[in-house]
Amino acid sequence: MSATATEFVPGDHVCGFYYGEDERDAMLLPFLREGLAGGDKCLVVVDSAAPEDVIAGIGGTEDSLASGQLEFYDADQTYLSTGEFDADRMISFWEDRARGIAEEGRFSFSRLVGEMSWLERVPPPRGSVVRYESWADGFAARYAQTVLCLYDLRRLGSGILMDLMRTHPKLLLGGLVLENPHHISADEFNAARD
Repeated sequence: MSATATEFVPGDHVCGFYYGEDERDAMLLPFLREGLAGGDKCLVVVDSAAPEDVIAGIGGTEDSLASGQLEFYDADQTYLSTGEFDADRMISFWEDRARGIAEEGRFSFSRLVGEMSWLERVPPPRGSVVRYESWADGFAARYAQTVLCLYDLRRLGSGILMDLMRTHPKLLLGGLVLENPHHISADEFNAARD
C-alpha cells in the first residue's frame, strides 16, 4: 500500500534515503512546502544544507520564522551538541520540543525532520543510532506529527543501512510514502540482536 508524499499522517516515522543534495532537496523541500502551506509546524534539523538555503528553497519567509511556524537547527546544536552523538540527549531534545509544540496549541500537525549526514563526520556507535531510531516509532505516534529521517546513502555503511531499514515503518521513495516490509518493532529488533 502506498500514498502520495502529501498524505503523511499523524504517527508516521518515515525514512528517506537519498544520493546527494539534489535528491535530498527533492524529499525535503516538498515536505516542508506542503507543511507551510497547510499551516503545519515545521521543525527541521539540517546538516548538509544551510538553513537559509532550505528556507529559500521552500519559499519560507522571515514571517514563517518569526511566527514560529518554521524552526531550524543544525547538527552542531542538536545531534552533536556535546561533540558526539548522545542518543539520550537527542531524545530529550525531540521530546521537549514536541511537548512544547503540543502545549502551545497553535498547530494541529507538526512535521519534524532530522537530517543525519553528520554520521560520516562523527561516527557514533551503531547501537546508539539504532536505539534512537527504534525510540522514534513510539515518539512519532504520541503526537500529531510526522517524523522524517533523511540519510545520504553515500555516507552509510551496509551494516547500519540494514538497521535503518528495520527501524523505520515507512520509506519515502520517488515521492511516495511506502509501508516498509523490513520494519520490525523495537522489541523484535532487540531480541534479534541478543
